[in-house]
Amino acid sequence: MILLVPGTLLATEKTAMEWIHSMSEAMRNLNYRGHFVYMHDNQLESMSISHMKDASGERERLLSLNGEAREVIRDDQNLTCIWPSSRKVVVDSSHKNTYSPLLIPGDISKISHSYDISLAGQGRIAGYPAVVVQISPKDEFRYGLVFWISQENNLMLKSNLINERNEVVEQVMFTSLELLKAGEALDANATPVIDDSFTMVRYHSGDAAEKTVATSSWKISHLPEGFKPVSVLERLNMESGEFFHQMVYSDGLASLSVFIEKFTSQMPGGNKSMGAVNAFIRIIDGHSVTAIGEVPAITVKTIAESVVYP
Repeated sequence: MILLVPGTLLATEKTAMEWIHSMSEAMRNLNYRGHFVYMHDNQLESMSISHMKDASGERERLLSLNGEAREVIRDDQNLTCIWPSSRKVVVDSSHKNTYSPLLIPGDISKISHSYDISLAGQGRIAGYPAVVVQISPKDEFRYGLVFWISQENNLMLKSNLINERNEVVEQVMFTSLELLKAGEALDANATPVIDDSFTMVRYHSGDAAEKTVATSSWKISHLPEGFKPVSVLERLNMESGEFFHQMVYSDGLASLSVFIEKFTSQMPGGNKSMGAVNAFIRIIDGHSVTAIGEVPAITVKTIAESVVYP
């Protein structure tokens, strides 16, 4: 529950945008560890996180505490996902934003163009007093967010992802969170035991499976206002041996990808949805065009239908 206390919030002398900026900086630059619950798709997951930032860069380790004991380890170069049940290790680009349920804004300067940001009250999460900041979309092409931010250290304590029907479709809430002291050992440095029974699938770190495409013949004729291109990649499908294009777009908060590959009969077109994630698949000129992301269905449909091949 959000408790509205306007007079108290004014005493903080920080605007809503300043709180979001402070949270983004804290989550990327402080050393901390904690446990949180992640609610999505009618599921409840418990996870732990360890995060470190020092002269050598940023490192982070996520571990699922219920269900499959999967791990995600990220540094400035690589994102490594370990799946014990399938005995698989997947190495990808650390810039992918799908590895973590923690929705931390990227380019803060862009957010105000597409969202209204306001102070919404106070609360208390994991023992910390929190300021509540609400981020509301200005149009139908993106979701809203509510953040609970620690008044003590600016770390994110809770987030709600709000869809176009004003429903909470994803929630992250810390149950424990602590800053680490200087020199304190951090299990983000620990290397999981991986034996010869694991299969390595490498999409990144110099592997030929991924390369940056300077220009692409595939274009998008119309993007919803605020979304800008982040990257255009050509990647190898490890199963088919065929290359496909991936174009990534973001408005500084929401992001989505467009995948373009040769069409097969196993690729039905139309809308797909799973919780907060929506996808739209379109068949064009013998290719399957898939737009997918944590955005409303109208966004991926608009973008997929705007893909053209000159």
